[in-house]
Amino acid sequence: MKRLGILAVVLLFLSASAPNVTQAQSPAWQHQIYFNSGPQFVTGEFSDAYKTGLAIDGGYYYRASDAFFIGIAGGYHQFVGKNGASDVDIIPVHLAAKYNFSLTGIQPYIGLEGGPSFVDNGESETRYGVSPRLGVRIPLSRGFDLDLNVKYNVVVDDGDNFTYVGLNGGPAYVPDRQRLR
Repeated sequence: MKRLGILAVVLLFLSASAPNVTQAQSPAWQHQIYFNSGPQFVTGEFSDAYKTGLAIDGGYYYRASDAFFIGIAGGYHQFVGKNGASDVDIIPVHLAAKYNFSLTGIQPYIGLEGGPSFVDNGESETRYGVSPRLGVRIPLSRGFDLDLNVKYNVVVDDGDNFTYVGLNGGPAYVPDRQRLR
């Protein structure tokens, strides 16, 4: 939890020191869709019990204001047990928010996701999950970007939380950008 607090302070500092995006800079597009995949590195107490996992994520964002987005995110995260531990599958279904420091060119951003995470380790359980993320979107062509991010996932448990860091990347699509000239 201490690491999560430190990360939150860093994210707040970055957002407070970020340049404001003015209306003149704001493009006309409103929607973003992304798909990510990448290795997930288990941290904390569970790092001895599970191998590096794999995640497939997807989400939708709506631009609520100049540089602030809200949306939904979900995925499938799988971890193979070692030393006799059972495999773990995690399906997060989260509400999401992010702040883009730029809306044109290379677009760094910070974000936070949170909501239920469905955990199956031989027994199905519903837990609460939260995932701060740092990322960058790199334009590839009109309407398509490469989304790269680092996401710190926390699945809250009564005892020790299941935590892991994901290094993710994949395509992002801005449907409105296709219509822009």
